[in-house]
Amino acid sequence: MKSSSLTLSLILVITFIVPGLAFFSGLQAQTADQRLVSGDWLQANLNLPNVRVIDMRADIRDYWSGHIPGAVYLDETALRWPQNGVPGRLIPVEVLTRLLEEMGINYKSTIIIYTEINNYRATYLAWALDYIRHQSWAILDGGFNRWKSENRPVSRDYPKLNRTSYGQKINPDESVRALLDQVKNRDPRATVLLDVRSAELFSGERGNWKRNGHIPGAINIFWASFLREDGTWKDFKMIAENLRQMGITPDKTIIISCGQGLMSSHTYLTLKYLLNYPKVRVYDGSFNEWSNRDDLPVETGQR
Repeated sequence: MKSSSLTLSLILVITFIVPGLAFFSGLQAQTADQRLVSGDWLQANLNLPNVRVIDMRADIRDYWSGHIPGAVYLDETALRWPQNGVPGRLIPVEVLTRLLEEMGINYKSTIIIYTEINNYRATYLAWALDYIRHQSWAILDGGFNRWKSENRPVSRDYPKLNRTSYGQKINPDESVRALLDQVKNRDPRATVLLDVRSAELFSGERGNWKRNGHIPGAINIFWASFLREDGTWKDFKMIAENLRQMGITPDKTIIISCGQGLMSSHTYLTLKYLLNYPKVRVYDGSFNEWSNRDDLPVETGQR
């Protein structure tokens, strides 16, 4: 009788517990390493207690009208505030941590972020999570537009969130962020300064800054040029070859700049995680900070 009970217990472990362990292991591997998840993956994992979905679409009224079940809304402007006269830089890590805690997120949570399509509001939070070394996060590939077009579930209910403790001391990863002095004193032989604003903003033909143009020595590639019209990425081999021809190679440190760090974060994701460039930094002060300093040079025109 004891032997039969033991056999039954082993069957239950193999049938239910072991697959569950493998499932959670697979969840962590996908969100932590690939950084893009499909609608199929998210729909299958929506009800896991450790998964938090964040809606970062441009208009909160879109969220009111319908969102992915269980998603909490976050406006990207909540992630930035003025520092030393610069209009918008990443909020201090203690404030970011508190914000995550209010959304029921701790350091073990798997965070899935989406916008309308694959745009830079989602990637700015992703970069911020990298900065505080949050391990498990991913972008919903195709965003809410694809989710809805695939007839997946949509809700108008708001999740009931309980504030939690993040549960880990924050030790920022300074290797993913560039400060003004690092941009100013960069070694051009080992470092590429990549400006991902539009060509008109880069050249100084348009812009609302005190001085329009770009940081001397910067190379210009528009952030959205890596994407097709539907927001999906173009062929990665083609992107990598185009970058190589411009001297933007994985052996160099790539500092990415734009107006205020938002567009830069999208290119950060592309280079660091989709093309496996090992040394990529976001200059979140960007041209907002640089152009306002009268002691720093600004150039106009194309390179």
